[in-house]
Amino acid sequence: MLKYIVFLFLCCIAMGLKAQYTLFARSGHISYDKTMYMKNIVSKQFVAKADANSKQFFEQILPKLPENAVLKKSLKFNADETLFEPVKDDNLDQMVKQYIMMLALDFESITLSNMSTRSFLRYNDIVGEKIIVEDTMKRIKWKITDEYREIAGYNCRRANGVTPDSLYVIGFYCNEIPISGGPESVNGLPGMILGLVVPSQHVSYFATKVELSNTVVMDKKKFENSKMKRMTRKAMTDQLTSVLSQHMNKETVRFIMELGNM
Repeated sequence: MLKYIVFLFLCCIAMGLKAQYTLFARSGHISYDKTMYMKNIVSKQFVAKADANSKQFFEQILPKLPENAVLKKSLKFNADETLFEPVKDDNLDQMVKQYIMMLALDFESITLSNMSTRSFLRYNDIVGEKIIVEDTMKRIKWKITDEYREIAGYNCRRANGVTPDSLYVIGFYCNEIPISGGPESVNGLPGMILGLVVPSQHVSYFATKVELSNTVVMDKKKFENSKMKRMTRKAMTDQLTSVLSQHMNKETVRFIMELGNM
């Protein structure tokens, strides 16, 4: 009987430690699905806003696209930093991948955010030109609601936000991971953002798996190259806008840059 009581006591301690670790998890790895609603994007942002020269081209693309495309993303985090990056997915249809690249809908960027200094670095390889964007994290104005949703096994609370460039976003965060980070460089909530929806961009990010760990290794080699071209978010936007404007109208280019500057 005594052995049984000791066994139960030890089990309770183990469960308590596990619960405490889960409640205050400060490092780990999160897998996300980034869903891009392709037909909506092309019909509403490209066809509807195209000029006479490019409208026919975009209309020909539309029937070839799936309703949505899912891109695999990864986020590693600790108490101070998050590293958000693409994951190679051999199951992604090559034609869809080519259209995403051609329309500049995803730059496959790697983003390193520091919550303590509110600084971020973003590595971009745009048409063979490697650039590091060096700037500050955007301050999003959030309003927390009483709506909840379960994501990857966590009870997440909804918050509605507006970015400094007036982009409306919906975030679902969990208190069990008290890190003020999320997909891309979205931040500012009292817990990790496991779900993110950007209605005007027809895109969403939802965690599919959360792995907690005492040690997380972040590969920062790309950011340590002193020879790589560095610029602010605005400078990169201006440069890329100048290039894309030769092939697309102003409204469509603005949509692409808002999507790429999350």
